[in-house]
Amino acid sequence: MKRLRRSMMLVCAFSLFTIGSIYAAEPTEVPSGAQTGDEVMAAKAAETVRGKLLKVQDAMYTVETAPGTQASIRAENNTKFEGGYKGSEGDWIEALVTPDMQIKSLKRSIPAYTVEGDVLTASGDTFVVRDSGGKEIRLQIGKNTKVAGTYKVGDRIKAEYAPDGRAISVKPSQITRGPGGG
Repeated sequence: MKRLRRSMMLVCAFSLFTIGSIYAAEPTEVPSGAQTGDEVMAAKAAETVRGKLLKVQDAMYTVETAPGTQASIRAENNTKFEGGYKGSEGDWIEALVTPDMQIKSLKRSIPAYTVEGDVLTASGDTFVVRDSGGKEIRLQIGKNTKVAGTYKVGDRIKAEYAPDGRAISVKPSQITRGPGGG
C-alpha cells in the first residue's frame, strides 16, 4: 500500500513538473513588434483620453476632455507620436495615458470628449452622468453607439461623446485618473 501511494505521488509530482515546465517556459527572444510582459501590463493600466488640445508647452499638454473640464498630460522620451504628429493647439487628439498622466501614444482624433462618472439618470436612450468635478453631462445613445453592458443609476461609466452630446462609446469605468485628471 505504501509503495502504491508513493508511486502515485511520484506520478503526480512528475505530471505537475512537466505541465508546469510547459507553461513556465519563456521564449529566449521576444519577436520584433511583440510586447514584453512589462509593456503588456503598462498597456492594461493605460487609458484613452480624447479631447481638444488647448495648450502645448514643452512636454505638457492641456486637453479639454469635456466642456469646461481640463486634464494635463505630459510627453516622455518614450512617447509614441503616431505619424510624427505631436499635436497643435485647437486640434482634437486621442492619447493613451498611464494613471499618472504620462502619454504613451498620441494621435489626431475625431471631435470627441471623454467623461468618467456616475450615472444619475438612465431613461430610454439618454444617460445623465456626473463627472468627478460635479458637472452633469447628458449623453444621447444611438444605433451607432458602442455600449459594453447595461447600466443603471449609480453605476460608474466612462464614455466618449461628440461635442453635440451623441455618445460614441459607453463602458464600465475601471481606472481612476491620477493627478491633474478631470
